[in-house]
Amino acid sequence: MTWKTGTRRVLLATTAVALVSALSACAGNSTPAAGSSSSSSGSSSASASASGKAGSASSSAAGSGAAGAAADLAGKTLVAKEVTGSYTTVPGSTISITFENGTLAARAGCNNMFGQYTMSGNVLNAPQLASTMMACDEALMKQDTWLAAFLASSPTWTYSGGTLTLTNGTDTIVLTEAPTGAAVLEDTGWKLVGLISQSGSTVSAVDPSVTAWLRFANGEVLVNAACNSGSGTAKITDTTITFGPIAMTMRACVGPTQDVEQAMNAVLQGATTYTVKDDRSGTLLTIMAADGKTGLQLTADAAVGADAMGSMTASPTS
Repeated sequence: MTWKTGTRRVLLATTAVALVSALSACAGNSTPAAGSSSSSSGSSSASASASGKAGSASSSAAGSGAAGAAADLAGKTLVAKEVTGSYTTVPGSTISITFENGTLAARAGCNNMFGQYTMSGNVLNAPQLASTMMACDEALMKQDTWLAAFLASSPTWTYSGGTLTLTNGTDTIVLTEAPTGAAVLEDTGWKLVGLISQSGSTVSAVDPSVTAWLRFANGEVLVNAACNSGSGTAKITDTTITFGPIAMTMRACVGPTQDVEQAMNAVLQGATTYTVKDDRSGTLLTIMAADGKTGLQLTADAAVGADAMGSMTASPTS
């Protein structure tokens, strides 16, 4: 009996050991599943992190696009080449926008408008522009009002190849960089409207009965000096015009035409300086003589001299 009792104890002990081993094995087998669950959770976190980074990168790319455009536009003046939609621009007027260090300046032909602007995503924000208060032609003043409202409407923008397109769903403005130098002067004819004297302090209007103009093309200038006409060379930079000898006809002139011709001949010699700017009368060209004391004021007029553009050569006659 003793042996049998011992045997039973041995068998019970053996069974207990077997049960413990089995339980341990089960526990061991369940561990990988838990690990697998943890790994899956880790994968989810990694995915969420990657998604967050992608979203952040996308947001950053959008921001950098706006920042890049703002940087590209900084210091540039753009001129409207096309306006479409509900508004029709005033014939002969110029719409321009200048971007500089977070400030925007705009002109629609009369007053100067200026204020802060931002570019957020693909939207231009310029909600509050101050303005000068000059009295101009009513049509140009209405155009000022329209442009201010357009810029305050948060138009969307695209900028590519030097062309800025702004649209608010009703109107669209396409602007390109303002031409400089010869490109500006050769784009149109220039009608004489004023004579500058007294070291630039006095401007005398040209007699309305007198027609005088300049026309530039291909390094030459055509001159109609109210009485006589002719042509010569004209080397143009962004700020200067250097006139060569101008061959003129030799008609006798009297009265206002003589005064205008003498003033033009005195200015159109050698190295001169010039500026082109918007004015209430249109685009204004000012040419100052080498002495800096006398000069000419001319407004853009596509019609003057247009019929003489074919040859751009003078045929002086007596």
